This record gives sequence, structure tokens and C-alpha cells, in this order.
Amino acid sequence: MQNMSAPNEPEKYSIDEMMERLKSRPAEDPIEQGELVTRADGTQAIRVRRRKRRSHQPHKEERKKTRQARVLQVSGVLILILLAIFVAGSAIVYANSSPFREGVIRKISLITGARVELEQFRVTPTRANAGRLLLAWPEGNVLRDLTVRGVSATISPTCFLGKTLTGEEVTSEDGVLTLRGPVAGQPMRVTPATDEPPSVRFNRYAIPKLQVRVGDHARPLLILRDTEGSFEARNASGRPQLLLNRGAISFQGWPNFQMDRSHIEFRGGEVDIVGMRLLHEGDRSGLCDLSGTISPYATDRPSTLALRLESYPLAGIVGPELGRLLSGRIDSVSSAKSNYLVFTPGPEPATTLVVSFRSSLASSMEVRGFPFLFNLARLLEDTWFENPVFMADATGTIRRSDGEVAIEDLNLENKSRIALRGGLTITADRRLAGNLEVGIAEAMAKASGNRRLDSLLGPPMDGFRWVSLKITGSAAAPKDNFLELYDASVPQEKTAPAGNVPSFEQLTAPE
Repeated sequence: MQNMSAPNEPEKYSIDEMMERLKSRPAEDPIEQGELVTRADGTQAIRVRRRKRRSHQPHKEERKKTRQARVLQVSGVLILILLAIFVAGSAIVYANSSPFREGVIRKISLITGARVELEQFRVTPTRANAGRLLLAWPEGNVLRDLTVRGVSATISPTCFLGKTLTGEEVTSEDGVLTLRGPVAGQPMRVTPATDEPPSVRFNRYAIPKLQVRVGDHARPLLILRDTEGSFEARNASGRPQLLLNRGAISFQGWPNFQMDRSHIEFRGGEVDIVGMRLLHEGDRSGLCDLSGTISPYATDRPSTLALRLESYPLAGIVGPELGRLLSGRIDSVSSAKSNYLVFTPGPEPATTLVVSFRSSLASSMEVRGFPFLFNLARLLEDTWFENPVFMADATGTIRRSDGEVAIEDLNLENKSRIALRGGLTITADRRLAGNLEVGIAEAMAKASGNRRLDSLLGPPMDGFRWVSLKITGSAAAPKDNFLELYDASVPQEKTAPAGNVPSFEQLTAPE
């Protein structure tokens, strides 16, 4: 309230004075804005009503509308996130359920044609994992079974919404693949083939530790151990492709090999070996290259692979048994009728290898272990003959077939001492057989002065005097008939010139 009396005015007024003061009140006095009231002590005051502020403020209204819109947007986003989380959670729960697992098994069976076993299958938003996956094919398929462990796949989020299982790569910790000769007339697939797009699509399948077996589980014909395998459903040429790196190869009756690398492509029912490089066990300085096409389902038709050797140990091809008798590094020699590996698929696969060779540049060929070499060293008084070394070109042909290993057309020559020609064979029952033509340099035979040896050796030919020997025994204990021929030879009688008496040296010359 507002006090209407002045400080020096009297505290009490008469009624006439009050009326007079009211009449003389200025017009501008804003009584209309208030209410005149009389206090208990008789004084008067005007009670003014406080007005509310009603000014118009557009910027505050706009700010309020923006705030409300943002609240709505955030609420919508939160609802969508919660909905997405709910959907994703529901999808993951479904993906880890039995129906989804059975669907995955059906998809894998349709694309592979195999019976499928899937264990410890589980799915996360970005990956699918399995403890073990087994694929098994009928007897008409060259594939027998594939077992992989520790399977992990990078999957697309659309896998939860669609009918396909897609992603970039499937990896496994280790696996075993078994191949066999297919049985004619038997089915190749458990499930019929379809023209529909595959429901399982990954760009790459990788196994860092793969084992490949060919033949029976108990007694496989071939084993490739600890190789790194990578399979692509479509390479740059549009074909399925298998790459193998490293690994140890064991092949019944053959020396052990090391896999360097291999590039294999699949074309219908045929397998193209684009390149397969093998190394000798424990030796990486030489190589054996194979290339060609195999028809695994044509069990009555042999498949031929071209073979090339470069500075390869001879024992790595002929085996350690013949390698004890002849050793050195060899290169293959171009030939229209040689340098191939023939493979006949079937329940009992058969292989034949033929390669023409010469000793590698700057490499020597050594011969050891034959009894005739020790006898020649004794008769010629030269220990070099016990283990002769041939530095010039040594040539021959290697043939492996049906468990038999042979070196044919062997030609070794040291012009000043000895030459060897002929062939050696390790039979299927591991016996050694062969015939060797042994040539002693004409000058050495003459210098020996041994009449019995002179009688044993034939007439000079190509700078040598020759004797034919028969080789028997085993690679560990070879035998020959040199001593028998030597003992049976009759030394020629030395006749003195007419009218002359034989000298003491002529009479005492050794036989």
C-alpha cells in the first residue's frame, strides 16, 4: 500500500477537511489503477494491483519448440536403438537355436552334396563358430570325408534376415581330407544337385594345418602332412582353386618329398595341376615340378603329368637303396618319350615315372659299394677306383613302376680311368639286378702289366677295354661276377722275338 499523508501534515482531519482534500486531488493521480482503503487509524491509502508482464518474446518460443523437437528425436532414436537391440537379440537367440542350426546343416549339405555333422555351433553378431564339422560323401565321389576343427567364419549381418549364409572367409584350426578311388555306378552326392544360387557363399576357406590322405584310412597310399590349404570358390578365371603351401609327402614305395607350393584348379570332373613344386626331404636346393591334368573319375584312363627336375638329388627319385650305389644331382633332359608321371585313378591307384637325366652343372656323380671297384683298385694299385667320381656328363633314364625302380641307359665316363654303361634295377622284392659294361682306360690297362687282366678285358673300343659284369645281391650288399671272370681268364703267353732269349723281366712279369 501507498501512504497518502505528508510528514508535516496533522495526523487527524475533520470530515470537512477530508472531503475538501478529495475534491482537490489531481486528475493525474492514478486512483483508477488502485483501490482507496482506510486504515484502522483513520489514514487512507491506495491498494495497487500488481500487473503481470505480458510482453511478446518470439525467440524464447522458438527455443522452446526446438527443445521439444529434440526431445522427440532423441526419444525416437532411443526407441529405434532399443528395437534394434531387441531384434538383434532375438536374431542371435534364434541363430543359436536348433532350427537355425538344422537350417545351416541343410544349406551346407545342398552346396557340398555331403552328409553333414556340426558340433558346438554358436553365433555372435559378426561370427559363426563350430567346434567340429564333418562332411562325408558316397562311394561314387573321389572325396571320402573332410573333418575340420575350430571352425570360425566372418558373417554378414544379413544372414539373420535372409536365407543365405554369406561372409568373407571361413578358417579352421586343423583338418583332415581323405580321397579315394571312386566306385563306378555309385552316387556322388547325398543330396541332389540344384541350379539355384548357393545358399552358403564365402570368398575363401583356409586351414593352416591340413592333412590330406589318399586311399584307405589304415594304410593310405599317400599322406600330405602339415600343409597350409586355401580354397577359393571362384578365382580370377572363374574356377574353384586350391592352393597348398609347405608340408611333408609320404608315398608308398617312394622317397619322401617336401611340398614347396601347389596351384590346383577344378574344371568339371577334371583337376588341373597348374603347378606343383616338390623338394627332396631335408634338401631345398633342388626342385621337382609337376603339371598337367588328372581325371579322377575316369578310372580306366591314365592321367599324365609333365615332370621337370633341376639339380635334384638322384636318391630323391630312385630311392635311398639305389642312392647308396649312385649319388649326385641331376637335371631332366627334354625328351618326347620321357619326363612324365602317369597316374591311373581307381580303388588301387597305380603310378609310373619315366625321366631322362644328366648330371647337374658343376655336380659330380659318385659310384660306390660294388665289389668289382675294390678289386680294380687292388689290381691297378689305385684307391681312386674304390669310389670313382665322374665330373663329365653322366646320363641315364629313371623308370619307376609297380614297385620296381630302374636306372637304364646309364653312361658314366672318366676318360683317363674308367667308364660304366648299362642298367641297374631294384625289383619289387627289393633284390638288386643289372648288367654293367665296365671299361678300363686303354693306357691304364697297358700300364698295369697284368696279363690275366689283359686277357679278361676285350679289345679297345672308344678308348677303353671292356668287360661285361652281372650285378646281383641287394643294394645293401651288392654282388658281381668280376672275380669269377678274372679267375677263369687264361693269361696270354708272352713270346720272345725269334732268335732271342726271354729276358728276366718278361719271365717274372705278373699274371
